[in-house]
Amino acid sequence: MQALLLVSILFFSFPLFSQTTRIGGSDTLIYLGQRFAEQYGAKHANSHIFVLGGGTDKSEELDIVQTEGSGATGKHVAFPVAIQSIVLYVNKSNPVRELSIAEVRKIFLGQITNWKELGGPDRKINLFAGESTTGTLAFFQQYILHGEEPYPFEGKSNTHALLEVIAADPAAIGYGTLDANPAVRALKIKSGLTSLAVEPTNANIRSREYPITRHIYWAISPNPSRELKDFCGWALSSEGQLIVEGAGFEPVLPKERSAGLTRLGLKEAPGVMASAR
Repeated sequence: MQALLLVSILFFSFPLFSQTTRIGGSDTLIYLGQRFAEQYGAKHANSHIFVLGGGTDKSEELDIVQTEGSGATGKHVAFPVAIQSIVLYVNKSNPVRELSIAEVRKIFLGQITNWKELGGPDRKINLFAGESTTGTLAFFQQYILHGEEPYPFEGKSNTHALLEVIAADPAAIGYGTLDANPAVRALKIKSGLTSLAVEPTNANIRSREYPITRHIYWAISPNPSRELKDFCGWALSSEGQLIVEGAGFEPVLPKERSAGLTRLGLKEAPGVMASAR
């Protein structure tokens, strides 16, 4: 009876916490939401932030809906909190330095299988992919492969492991988040066959001049609580944007962060005009 009473008290008192926040939406963004929740909760003992899976079907039950690519979520107020990118890597000995998105698609659909078809050596192309926690695989299949099933590839748990494999394999190509390895080259990417090839640098990704990028949005009620607005403002601050980088994404530009604060009805957030690393 005492146990039942305790459960009942916890259940009925749960909604009374003034700083309870539920984050949900795309399952591929759960890790990003968890990192925000952990870091904010560590400094705000009265906050109660829960990150839920299950997609956007129950968005009306959430305080924050995380979505990729578009901020359109009905009557919600949406603003970008991060930028997601896909970077293609080859061994540094490979003479191929750039590819078009169409060529990348053909490679990972198995329609181009030898480097000589791309101006490289007469070697079979070995396919790899990395970074399972940031939704990179789903982004690649949607944006590059247009939903088609990829040709068989070897997956790695993170980009660091991916680059180690590519560093040891002259015939390899793989994709992940932005990282570095002295024995690996990040390829420049062209949006079309006649477009200029763009290098995947921090600046080019954040400005979205690099073509394989998309925004990650948060969407909230048009009438949020003060606590929710403060949490969102913190996510757009320099401190919050460092969390974005640590989770494998890129921070949004200062002007986008300021625009987000305006949408939230906030004048400023600590450090919002300072650039993240």
